[in-house]
Amino acid sequence: MSAIKDLDPMEVGRRLRALREFHGKNKHDFATSVGIDPTSYGRIERGDKPLKAEMAFRITERWGASMDFIYRGRLTELPAKMADSLMTNLTHTQE
Repeated sequence: MSAIKDLDPMEVGRRLRALREFHGKNKHDFATSVGIDPTSYGRIERGDKPLKAEMAFRITERWGASMDFIYRGRLTELPAKMADSLMTNLTHTQE
C-alpha cells in the first residue's frame, strides 16, 4: 500500500517543486530546461497529471536528482547538501 502512496502524483509534484526551488528556478525555466511544456509541467507539479518516466529521466540528468527521489522520495542517492535541503523543504511543506 505504501508503494502506491509513494507514486501518488501529488507527492511526485511536491518533490519536483522542492527540487525546482532548491535550484532557484521558476516553473517556466525549470520546465523548459528539460524540454517539458511549462503548462504541462505546472499540471505535473500540482499533481493533476502523472510524470512520465522519460520526463523524469531528463529532470534527473539535468538537475542531479534520482528517479528514486522523484517517484519514491528516497534521498539516499542524492548529494548530501541537496538531500538535507530537500528534506527540510518537504518537511516544512507538510506542516
